[in-house]
Amino acid sequence: MNNLPEELQERIDIINHKLKFTDAKPMVACIVALNPLQLATDELAEQITRAGGISIAGDADTMLQLNPDVIILKPQGYSIEQTISTVASLFDLDGFADLKAVKSNRFYIVDGDQAFKSNEETYVDAVELLAEIIYPKQFIFGHEGEGWVKFSL
Repeated sequence: MNNLPEELQERIDIINHKLKFTDAKPMVACIVALNPLQLATDELAEQITRAGGISIAGDADTMLQLNPDVIILKPQGYSIEQTISTVASLFDLDGFADLKAVKSNRFYIVDGDQAFKSNEETYVDAVELLAEIIYPKQFIFGHEGEGWVKFSL
């Protein structure tokens, strides 16, 4: 999203400034649909990029092949609680439990109802939320618990 109002652009600039000092950008698989499994495209991929990640597009095979550093589960229209009830289906995929993100406890669930709407302010909120997930030591915007949770086995 280009040409943001000044106060929203300042929020993005803060993220950009902190990311200047980050060497390697993590590979992020954001699952937006489960049956069939589909990874983020378009606006969501752009938000991941703005938050400092490298977004993977594609399907389950692509995700398994590229072995992402971070996995975000965000099925459209699902609350965190509804999404948690679907997680078992991911572990039925051969190789899912062996992915780098799962083994290193970098698997997150995002509220698909609340986050990632298309107006400018919620666009910036989504970038901040993603930055919190991708770089938990650098960013704390207050979305954890309501907008996203860490999923642990």
